[in-house]
Amino acid sequence: MMLAFAHKTYACDFHPPFQYVRLSYDTRPELLVQLFTREWNLELPKLLITVQGGKANFELQPKLKKVLRKGLLKAAKTTGAWIFTGGTNTGVTKQVGDALLLEGQQRSGRVVSIGIAPWGIVERNHELLGHNRDVPCHSISSPRSKLAVLNNRHAYFLLVDNGTQGRYGAELILRRKLEKYISNQKLQPCKWSPFLPNPFVSCLWCNCAGIGNGCRTNVM
Repeated sequence: MMLAFAHKTYACDFHPPFQYVRLSYDTRPELLVQLFTREWNLELPKLLITVQGGKANFELQPKLKKVLRKGLLKAAKTTGAWIFTGGTNTGVTKQVGDALLLEGQQRSGRVVSIGIAPWGIVERNHELLGHNRDVPCHSISSPRSKLAVLNNRHAYFLLVDNGTQGRYGAELILRRKLEKYISNQKLQPCKWSPFLPNPFVSCLWCNCAGIGNGCRTNVM
């Protein structure tokens, strides 16, 4: 069951507005796919890149940052690719956001980047309540706050609510189910490849010390 929906919010620092939905942790993945395709007018991806990693902030060495950006954007430019991240402006997701910013400067339009974050961890989330509202976003967390702001380099957000406040974890099961559901969808055949039964799901794991323990796997 979805709890609240808004079409867009003003993005910070001259970035395009992003769209978001607040939803229950047990929302069925087929309803989310309907949201993507009917409300947000997205086509199902041919490649789904799901990025996971630590929430602690860290600085990458310039060479590692270049590798991350080059590899991620090369994959993201694949026709019909989506990127899933944790959505907040922290840790690995912040590094991905920096790469998305570079991509946005190099071409018009945006990579289909979807942040999946717990509603209860989002700072000032009360400002996001309501239907079809335009509201300002925040790019920096309040000092000493245990909450987090959203990374405004993303185009879309799923804000998952299980009733908890200030805790991560509400989003994990929903994200896993959604990735599995998308991987099982049948793609429409095209001229250059008439045999594309399912989207490919690639998992990139980054640790907080740099790029490490990377893995690529199909979600079965």
